[in-house]
Amino acid sequence: MNELPWGNDAKLSDKQFYNRVEDISLLKRLLETTGQHTSPTILLSGSRGVGKTVLLKKIKKELDEDYLVSYIDLTRIYSYQIGKLDENGIMEHFFNSWISALKKKKFNSIREKIEKIIKTKKINIGEIVDISGYPVPILESENNQKELLDFVINLPQKIYENNSDKIKGVIFIIDEFQALNDLGTNLKGFLWLLRSYIQNQKNVAYVFSGSINSNDKIIEKIAGNNGAFGGRILSVQIEPFTKSTVKNYLNERVPELKLSKNGFERFYKCTKGIPHYVNTFGRILEKNKTLDDKKIKEEFIKTLPLLADHLKQQWGRLTLREQRIIISLIEKPLKRSEIGKKLNQKPSSISLPLNNLQNERLIGINQDKKYEITEYILKEWLKQEYKNKGVFPHRSS
Repeated sequence: MNELPWGNDAKLSDKQFYNRVEDISLLKRLLETTGQHTSPTILLSGSRGVGKTVLLKKIKKELDEDYLVSYIDLTRIYSYQIGKLDENGIMEHFFNSWISALKKKKFNSIREKIEKIIKTKKINIGEIVDISGYPVPILESENNQKELLDFVINLPQKIYENNSDKIKGVIFIIDEFQALNDLGTNLKGFLWLLRSYIQNQKNVAYVFSGSINSNDKIIEKIAGNNGAFGGRILSVQIEPFTKSTVKNYLNERVPELKLSKNGFERFYKCTKGIPHYVNTFGRILEKNKTLDDKKIKEEFIKTLPLLADHLKQQWGRLTLREQRIIISLIEKPLKRSEIGKKLNQKPSSISLPLNNLQNERLIGINQDKKYEITEYILKEWLKQEYKNKGVFPHRSS
């Protein structure tokens, strides 16, 4: 029996990985131009659970031999996790990622060169801590922000220049970049500052990846006509699996999963071809028994609490007002004024929770300029909770 991976597996073996041949080929071709001194800046987007992180980690593995590749997840920054993301926290995370990449590449001789860069930048350092043979600067105060930014953002280009005989270029993968929204009013300035450095780096490629859709506000700030990287960034959208891909995938990986024709149609409608849900739902369905439309619907309802597990945790962290906004959108997308009317509040008073919910990737604005729930599984779970209990799972306070 060839089991499917769980949907939340962030790293798959070559045996577990499936499809994405064209996406891998395109991204590798773009990134390999870094070896020709024409490094690209790429915006990789797609819905949550579509497999962006898994894809990026596979590409990283395939390029590791010829390039120095650093991968970071911005949601793992401590200051982000406690709701106080700032530029210093981001730079420290960037720097630590380069230290880790250098260590894995065994570029031990660069220690003295990094230390020299630190000193020539005249960063006000309280001390330099030695970590695995590399100097890590500890700032004495926050007044050195510009010097720290200058030092850290220029570091990958400096690494290449000192190791051009060993690597073809440097690649920096910045995952979950939508976390930058937490910079608030500082976001625009930070992006433009980052762009001012990146545009002069001929041997460092950047990949910004996040769970966003084409209507997301941060897209405009990064890739729009007036965005920081407008006209320079290459946009790549990772799409859910097609019906034929899902059918071939299930036949190949779990032949003991027997779906009738209408059973498969219902399975695809439930998962929408998103690998996270395809894998999780497909893994727990009964095997060696033909499952039709009715049976798949029944199993989907039973499985909703598991499929929505990560979304339930998000739901529990929302404020009562934020939860009420989402509930108001279950039946259909609404304009801001319509949401305000439903909640008996002025439209201006719900601006902040609307922005927060967009930053959480739970709602978005569609082409009709109406707000809608972007997480289908969350909506289905809420509907089922109401059906079973007669009330939505509101916060108690």
